[in-house]
Amino acid sequence: MKILHTADIHLGSNVYGRIDPETGLNTRLLDFKRSFDAMVARALEEDVDLFLFCGDAYRTADPTPTQQRAFAECLRPLADRGIPIVMITGNHDHPVSFGKASALDIFSFIRGDVHVFRRPDWQAIPTKSGPVQILALPWPIRSVLLSREEHRKKSPAEIRAFIEEKYVELLELMTREIDPALPTVLAAHLTVQGAEMAGSERTSLIEHEPKFTVGQLARPGIDYVALGHIHRPQDRNEGRTPPVVYPGSIERISFKEWEDRKGFVLVDIAGEGAGKTTTYTFVETPARRFVNVHVDAREAPDPTEAVLAAIAEEDVADAIVRVRYHIEERQAALVDAQRIREALASAHVIAAIERTVEPTERQRRTVVTRDSSLREAMTRYIAQHEHLASMKDRLIDAALELEAAYEARQRLEN
Repeated sequence: MKILHTADIHLGSNVYGRIDPETGLNTRLLDFKRSFDAMVARALEEDVDLFLFCGDAYRTADPTPTQQRAFAECLRPLADRGIPIVMITGNHDHPVSFGKASALDIFSFIRGDVHVFRRPDWQAIPTKSGPVQILALPWPIRSVLLSREEHRKKSPAEIRAFIEEKYVELLELMTREIDPALPTVLAAHLTVQGAEMAGSERTSLIEHEPKFTVGQLARPGIDYVALGHIHRPQDRNEGRTPPVVYPGSIERISFKEWEDRKGFVLVDIAGEGAGKTTTYTFVETPARRFVNVHVDAREAPDPTEAVLAAIAEEDVADAIVRVRYHIEERQAALVDAQRIREALASAHVIAAIERTVEPTERQRRTVVTRDSSLREAMTRYIAQHEHLASMKDRLIDAALELEAAYEARQRLEN
């Protein structure tokens, strides 16, 4: 049984893009589509039995018609080949308002063998190599819970605990009903405790989400746990059975992911019954490169030359490039910004050229950039105020709770 496992495509993440003159589309949309097309081409080449998508198709729950068309175009070769497509909804696929359709619901009506799981359920899906059992745990929909009177007065912590308990209970019930002789895959869009995040997953919210242990998911009878939600590829049960795998995203979302590998996973479940074995291979996509140039030029006699030398050491051609350089106040007039931009002429996009200026008196200052998370910003601020050091953990926790509450209210109001 060959399965292609992917997640977190986030089509429509157009940051650092520009308009392509030939198509009129944002170049970042084209980047995501190129990686998607490459993934589908590999699925056809491998003649997979199942294409499994574990949530977060688009950047938002309200994709544009152009984004929907691009996603459907990418899936069409799979449908034409007759390869079953399984999709579970992620947090970015769900509308905030109760009762509205999700961004994936439309695919239930398109041509092809498409199965969309919006709620926890399981199904034996026929493939050319026989049936495969899919146990689906989509993103838990808080708005559904809050629509019920018995849950409305619960605190966020109580709702989180209820979801964790309910999902574990549902999974236990599903595993009792499956046929252990058949290949079985748990497909879930959720957070596993200890997962390494890429940094663009809005970590302040993830800290307050339901979380599950590997042991709660890697149950007897399950041959592979296919996850979505975390953008960094990883096996949370590495070296043990079954694999518990995040494939990561197929394209970089921001500079918080600039060093991460991007791709998908090819899974092979061999054998029958108790003798089944599972192996998998991570395959990289042709994701757009992000190049991060950082230069400390405070001791350089010519800071411009120091920055140019650092750029020359990198392959910036067709990449999205960010340059950050650190100088002293006395050097500010010596920096030739035009020469730096000329050195980046071959880049696809110059994301930013940012400078940090050290005051002459060398007073320490807090520098918070637009890519800083709230946790990073708070940590840097507290580091500059010694009287706050003893309260660091409490201050950060309180700030993250306020941010999560604010974002939750924004989602409800929108």
